[in-house]
Order: sequence, then C-alpha cells, then structure tokens
Amino acid sequence: MPAFFPFEARFPNDFGDACESLIQKVQSPLNPHKGSDPMAAEAANQEALQAFQQMLAEGIWSQKPEQPLLVGYQCQFRGHTQRGLIGLCDATEVGTTILPHENIRQDRALDIQRWQNMLHCHWTPVYLSYRFNADLNHALTNIWSQNNNYQYVMKDGSRVDLWPIQNPALIQNLLQCVQKLPSLYIADGHHRAGACQKLEIQNGIRPMLSVLVSDRDLRVYPFYRRILNDQSPLPFWDILDQLKSLFRLKPCSLEQMFYQYLPAGHFLLVHREACWILQPLNPVDPQIPDVQWLQEQVIGPICGIGDPGSDPRLDFGSMNIPLDAFRSILYQAQTEFILVPRAPSPEDVFRTADRGEIMPPKSTSFEPKIPSGLVAYLPNN
Repeated sequence: MPAFFPFEARFPNDFGDACESLIQKVQSPLNPHKGSDPMAAEAANQEALQAFQQMLAEGIWSQKPEQPLLVGYQCQFRGHTQRGLIGLCDATEVGTTILPHENIRQDRALDIQRWQNMLHCHWTPVYLSYRFNADLNHALTNIWSQNNNYQYVMKDGSRVDLWPIQNPALIQNLLQCVQKLPSLYIADGHHRAGACQKLEIQNGIRPMLSVLVSDRDLRVYPFYRRILNDQSPLPFWDILDQLKSLFRLKPCSLEQMFYQYLPAGHFLLVHREACWILQPLNPVDPQIPDVQWLQEQVIGPICGIGDPGSDPRLDFGSMNIPLDAFRSILYQAQTEFILVPRAPSPEDVFRTADRGEIMPPKSTSFEPKIPSGLVAYLPNN
C-alpha cells in the first residue's frame, strides 16, 4: 500500500511571462547539452541558480503554509478535464508499490538529482496513476465543489485550477484512501522518480512530488517512430517487401487515418510518397502492447534497430500534434519513413508494470501535464 504525505506547498502569485521566463532559465541545466563541455554545463547551472534566487527575492511564491497540506488539481484542455491530487510519495517505494513501465536512465536521473540538490526544489510532479477507486473519487469530489484558491490560464489555452487542502479531517481521509490502493503506476516522470530515489532521507522518506490521476482521467497518445536516413540509410522499398511477410498493406490517405484510433495490432506506415495501414496476417497477442510488438517484430529484426534508446537512426515524437506539423516532420530530408503504433491504454501500462516488465522507450505520451512551477515543494528555502 503506497504511502502519501501532505507537504508545504507553494504557488506562484502570478504565472505571467516574467515568471515563465525565469522558470525556463532555472530548468535549463535539465535540457540535453549534446557535445557541450563541463564549462558550458557549469554556466547553465550558475544561470539557473541566479534565476531561482531572483524568484525567491522577488516574492514570486506564496508564503510557506503554517501546516503541510495536499493540493487538489484540475486541468481543462481541448475539451478534456483531468483531475488529481498532489502530495509527496516516498521514492523508496519505486519498484514495490510504485511501479514503472519504462526503463529509468541513471544518467538522466543523476542530472536531475544534481539539479534538485543545487536548488532544493521540486516543482515538476511525477505523474502517478491508479485503477479507478470509488472511495478516493468520492473524497476528491468534495474538493471540486469548493472555490479554488489559484487559477491559471496557460499560453496553450489550458486552464489549471488548484485547491490547497488544509482541513485535517479531509487530509486524513484522502491519505487513508490512497493507502488502500494496491499500487500506483508511473505514467510520466520515470527519470524524476529515479532522481528522487537518490535523494537523502528527509523526515523518514525520500520526498517525490507527485500528482495522482485516475486511469479514467488519463488521455494517452502514441509516440511515432521516425526512421532516419542520415545515419547509415535503411532501404525503404526493401523493408516494405519484408513487411509483407507480417502484414497486409492497405493503401490509405494520411488525412483519412491521422486522427483515427487504430485497431489492435494495426500500424500506420507513412512515406512521403504513400501511406499504408499495416494489417497483421496473424493475430497479435492482446497481452503484448502494440508498441512492444512493433519493436520486437519490426523495428528490431527488419529495420535492424535493436536498441531503440540509443540508435541514432530512430527518432520519436508525440502524436499530440496537428497534421500540418506531422507533415513537416515527414518531409524533412532526413526522414526515411514513419511508423505509428496504436496508443497503449492505461490498462496496457498497468498490466506491463504488474508483470515487472518494461515497455520500449517513448511508448506513451500522457496529456495534459501540469506545467513546471505551478506547485512547488521548496525544502530549506
């Protein structure tokens, strides 16, 4: 049973352009610095530290609460409403009651841990999901009926509402509901979870800022697999012939299929000259997520890309983009072709994690996400 804790939540008084600009500077050391030298990395650290100290000096954050609290969360975006509960989990439980479905890269986790130790700051929650629970849903419903304390409208048009929960009885009820859940599942933030595992114990736990979202509120998008031709080109038409041993290739238009939800075991193959639906000749095991089957049966043996996490011939991107943006990626000179799997369902993710198995990298894209900096845990600040 996962443990969950209230915390000293802080909120920006104004999430305007100035605040967002400072947050981007603070986040800069977490961006990949490919080929950069240690001096460049140190310069990014110093810029981040100065921006963070400026945020503290200018009083951007709300005052430290008198007592630890939980935070109710709601995000409305493109007709979808996502609700959740924000608090602290114990990162020590990752792998036991908090289950991953993707590999945690230790180099990325270490970068994030260094950033956290430098600033003593947690402001991008790890997204944790769970199978719908009626008791927890009922307890949370009481929150949404109250007036919210903080409301933010983001540049992308999303609206985020936050409810600081201070009532001790309500907090205790919510904590008990969470503790009755069999497991929590990492939906997004595997590397952040790995970083928190490396933190020193504080007040008996390794604190991990987390937002809990029911599977009914998750919206999952697939990641496309873009095969590149600028690193040892792959012969597309030869690959197309090999695909005929596994699939019936049904021609289609990109416009027709781009916004369609693919049937189980079906994939979209997109080339700048044509587009096909790949229909399996034999049934695909429903216990195996389509994205995993695609890697094991196509991208590995046919495309020759055995390590999708490091092979420079493979690129990823979320399908939560407009058709025109997808076309611009397709027509880039280095694009050979693109494979699109069906998005895994939350239950696909849960079953994989329950079995202790790992999906290929970039298997899921969960949207929307709470922006970094809207809720912060600032120990020692």
